[in-house]
Amino acid sequence: MMDLQTFLADQYEMELAAFRAALDSFPDPEFTTATLGHAPAWHALHIADWLRLTALQDRTSNYHHLGWEDREWVQQLGSGPAPLEEAAGKAAVLSRLDEIGEQTVTFLRGMTPADLGGMTFSPSAPTGERPILAALGLHLRHIGYHRGQLQLLRKVGA
Repeated sequence: MMDLQTFLADQYEMELAAFRAALDSFPDPEFTTATLGHAPAWHALHIADWLRLTALQDRTSNYHHLGWEDREWVQQLGSGPAPLEEAAGKAAVLSRLDEIGEQTVTFLRGMTPADLGGMTFSPSAPTGERPILAALGLHLRHIGYHRGQLQLLRKVGA
């Protein structure tokens, strides 16, 4: 029987591959052009930032693509320069997403049952944290949501 860590890592790997394929469908000029509020590059960096914060539990103060930049907790996490900006171009943005995605899948595969039973930072939760399994499930759906947003951008641009 497959253990929970493997199941989670496999699900993230598949969803990230589907998300990456959706991003790949945008030609270079469209990749950094905002449509309906955000460019595909922003969606990629948004997911990379949320992977770092939620799955990798990285609290470094260089977040600039969480999407809640008007909130105090995001401003505290965004005091340093962003690791990468949308204008860096398609290749650099996708490389960043791939790097963080690989780190996330490796991290998930290495989790212990005790790790999976713990709590994690979750700013949208009333107490500021939630069970890690709930947070990981929520973020997996979040990636799928942004994949859908990319499909909507494709339709608008058609």
